[in-house]
Amino acid sequence: MAKVALIGAGNMGEALIRGLLEAGFKEDEIIFSEVRDERRKYIKERYKISDTKDLAELTSIAQYIFLVVKPQDAEELLESLSPLVTEKNVIVSAMAGLKISTLSSILGEDAKVIRIMPNLSVAVKEGVIGICRNRNVNNGEFEFLKKTLQNLGLVIELKEELFDALTAYAGSGPAFFLFFLEGMVEAGVKMGFSKDSAFKMAEKIVSGTMKLMASENLHPSILREKITSPGGTTIWGLAILEEKAFKGAIIKAFEKAERRARKLSV
Repeated sequence: MAKVALIGAGNMGEALIRGLLEAGFKEDEIIFSEVRDERRKYIKERYKISDTKDLAELTSIAQYIFLVVKPQDAEELLESLSPLVTEKNVIVSAMAGLKISTLSSILGEDAKVIRIMPNLSVAVKEGVIGICRNRNVNNGEFEFLKKTLQNLGLVIELKEELFDALTAYAGSGPAFFLFFLEGMVEAGVKMGFSKDSAFKMAEKIVSGTMKLMASENLHPSILREKITSPGGTTIWGLAILEEKAFKGAIIKAFEKAERRARKLSV
């Protein structure tokens, strides 16, 4: 019998499915619902899990029900779920921008609601996942979900007012990093490396630096100072980044993303 259900099997839904399976859930402990036939067939065939279009069946089988649909599709879904949700069900919303109060206003004030904000790296068990709950969720239910999600990455319990900041930081952050990585690869090509070699070296530079920082328990600025020798190549490059306000641009990018997240939040 399934313990977990997912409604929505897009990129994030698939990432959660893959992460749950890799974390030890069995195929018969997960069920999903997806309205797009092609996507439904793909998920079912790739992950060998059951699907259903019947929300009544889904709520009767699963205790924890993940909502992983686009926010614009939320109202119709929530209204369909509202008469079906019982006291055994825990609704786990991964829908960006939708507050617990908004969910509860449609599902009912007695509904058990947990809000999470995962990023795509949950697919490889290296995600960042914010989590909060309403008062109806008991400690046992909350701790079970937290423990389950810890198999998918770093779980941080936050006040809900910080979720817009987390959307920008953990959700948009990977894209900002990848944008930098693109520039690093292009710089390698400009200096004469093949694109493939530049990418492989950039990937190893990043992973190696992170591993070194973690193994020595160093703050990024301390490790950077260890790399930067007086009059060497690194300081000359860093001077250009300072001249172009590189660090300030990063901060502004996150602030802008957070403001957008707040504007979209309902």
